[in-house]
Amino acid sequence: MKSAKIVQFPRRHRADSITIDPVWRASNVSHGPKQAHRSARWKMTLGRAVGSVWLLIGLLWPLLNWMGALDVLFQWASAFYYSNNPDSHATLRAVLHTAGYFLLSAFVYLYRPKVF
Repeated sequence: MKSAKIVQFPRRHRADSITIDPVWRASNVSHGPKQAHRSARWKMTLGRAVGSVWLLIGLLWPLLNWMGALDVLFQWASAFYYSNNPDSHATLRAVLHTAGYFLLSAFVYLYRPKVF
């Protein structure tokens, strides 16, 4: 049987053996984390808020989906029932409820926050 070949690595760290110009080192030293711009902080805060709302809606989504579908169904049944009444704006209400349900569904299914 052949024995495995063991490669011995040097004990010194490679960075110790490389000489670095002190002027170059002084010019490239980081001075801690940079201060975030005000708009970047607002963007991060808004992203966290929207992500939290998305999480809450996502956790309650089975119930909200069921209630939203029943609401849209009821609104369209009401629109058909009041279709001959010019004083009732049931069709507009049904269209707005359908659009809201569609937008909420798109928000839950298509949006993925960067926070999580």
